[in-house]
Amino acid sequence: MSTISGVNNSMSASTEKVVDVLEVPDKPELGRFESESRKGTTLEAGADALSAKPAFALLPEEIQGSLRKTEGFDAELTWTRREERWVTVNTDLCVLIPVFLVFVFLALDRSNVANALTDNFLKDLHITQNELNNAVLLGNAAIGLFDIPSNILAKRFGPNRYLPLLVLAWGAVTVGQAFITNKAQLYVCRFLVGAFEAGAIPGYAYYLLRFYRDREIASRYAYFWSANIFASAIGGLLSLGILKLRGTHGRAGWSYLFIIYGTITIAVALFALAWLPDSAVSASRGTFARLWYTPRQASILTTRVLLDDPEKSEEIHAAPLSRAEIFVTLTDWRLWTLVLCAAATAVLYSPINTYSLLLIKSLGFRGYTANGLAVPGFVLSIVWSIVMGILINRHGRHAFYVAITNIGAVIGLLWISLVPRNKAAQYIGILWLLTFNISAVGVIGAWTAHVVPARQRAVALALTVSFNNLASLGGSQVLRSSDAPRYKHGLWALSGTCTAGAILAGVAHLALRHRRRGR
Repeated sequence: MSTISGVNNSMSASTEKVVDVLEVPDKPELGRFESESRKGTTLEAGADALSAKPAFALLPEEIQGSLRKTEGFDAELTWTRREERWVTVNTDLCVLIPVFLVFVFLALDRSNVANALTDNFLKDLHITQNELNNAVLLGNAAIGLFDIPSNILAKRFGPNRYLPLLVLAWGAVTVGQAFITNKAQLYVCRFLVGAFEAGAIPGYAYYLLRFYRDREIASRYAYFWSANIFASAIGGLLSLGILKLRGTHGRAGWSYLFIIYGTITIAVALFALAWLPDSAVSASRGTFARLWYTPRQASILTTRVLLDDPEKSEEIHAAPLSRAEIFVTLTDWRLWTLVLCAAATAVLYSPINTYSLLLIKSLGFRGYTANGLAVPGFVLSIVWSIVMGILINRHGRHAFYVAITNIGAVIGLLWISLVPRNKAAQYIGILWLLTFNISAVGVIGAWTAHVVPARQRAVALALTVSFNNLASLGGSQVLRSSDAPRYKHGLWALSGTCTAGAILAGVAHLALRHRRRGR
């Protein structure tokens, strides 16, 4: 049964036929056959190929009518597996990598304060660690406040146009952050960065869904969200050189950090604005269309994506979200079990991102060296994220991997807080913790997309990410200066939230197990 009654030509006018947000129709597989030799086509004799016709024939007539009107869709199309692989590779290169790059600089701009801490940032601004926590809290509050409204606007105006403008805005604020001199200015800048960053992560996560089939998205989300981890790794390495500029032209090293990151962010925003199309359906109309796909490749992309999920058709997506659809999404209790799981898991992110470098520095390493020593942990986290994404693409089991990641984080937290003060042992514990910090967020994003239909995903993803950031409000206050240098009480509290995240993963699995998207 379709989640939205009237997935047809009149859907844009339908606001009263919305039913359960998580009931999704089973979708037929694309028809498989052994092709014959076809003169004038790309199909090779005996090649294993795919045909759109069998899957299209099983769709309701109203959906067939809608898809036939979609530019690039061809119900009679056949293509080889090799062609499909090339289309997927092109999409990874032309969509996933640019979006990954945007996320890298989002993460750098959000977390650059952590690197600035190793360059006397607190002393230069005459603020305390707790006041810095308040600044981080303000940024996360802004993200939580504006996530859902921003994502609704992204869907209304097109994520390829709206989101790069947000990137441009926070890049400009990041540059301005280089010239702050006191606590009040820091508070204003962090709030503005958070306000403009709001909607970017769920917005680009929703954007990626427009180009991939359901069974392909978990690994792509793993790469996408690993940008956050990658930024932490290269942020430490870049800062080794940038912070050494301290004293150049009378400016602090952290000032150059903000200037360089913000300037590159602005350049990335302008590139994204010119490069990215709205969806798979409009890929052939992008500014650099000829660099993306041939006409045949564009047709393969459009046909395979829309047969996997007809609700991704441009005609249906052109209709703004109705209040009824938003209300149904926000009030579905089963979806909320997943949102709460995401929130409990996310409490860990902010304090570990902010203070992992200080934890390493407290072992006796100099500031520059501490940044470099964190890199192996970030690399391990990226590897774990990608491995989970690949396994989920093949076997599913989102809840299992979320629970395992939370349990891994608990082990790391208890290790750091309870193991005797030995430099090598503590460092290994920090690397272990960094491996499991953040790595579950891509899995949770893929899980959300897996159980929510196309038109509700923009709101559902924004809701999940919003509560991630609201959870960070509490997380940013967990590690207090009075608990330094080992932060035992704070680490124990975080182990409790991670335990709750593992348990809630099981609860969400039970609540959603009958409402999975057809495969």
